[in-house]
Amino acid sequence: MARTRNLGKVMPIPKIWLSKKELAAYLGVSTRYIEANINTNPRVEVYRPTGRIALYSKENIDLVIRRSKT
Repeated sequence: MARTRNLGKVMPIPKIWLSKKELAAYLGVSTRYIEANINTNPRVEVYRPTGRIALYSKENIDLVIRRSKT
């Protein structure tokens, strides 16, 4: 049997975790807004692999926004 080759387009891997700058761009706000309002919200899960870096779950952010609209 001959091998088949997949020559289609490569699909990008969806982003699961966002940095502070990426989250600000995603929400359309400044990084200062993220520091003042998002970081202090207890419903937002922040993953800190080191003391300085904060990563935000895109799924969690979307969930918090959906729940706040109702």
